[in-house]
Amino acid sequence: MTKAGLVSDALILAPAIWACSFLLRSRWYEREADRLLARNADEHTVQLKREEARYYQDFARVMPNYMLAALTLGLAIRAFLIIAAMMAG
Repeated sequence: MTKAGLVSDALILAPAIWACSFLLRSRWYEREADRLLARNADEHTVQLKREEARYYQDFARVMPNYMLAALTLGLAIRAFLIIAAMMAG
């Protein structure tokens, strides 16, 4: 694989990994809230854990501009490589 191919893959994968990490944290806090509820913890603590989970879910949904720029650049490089390969072969 060429360096341009590796760069484009990294730029495309970075936003996906970023979003998945926040979704994973969100799920972790949801499970922790469920465990606290099963242990009869106070409602305020459970509510805080659920709010933390929602925070991470919301953050995963809203991709920052630099992540969108990286994704766009990666897709542009990948499209250029595909077109160059079609022209060459």
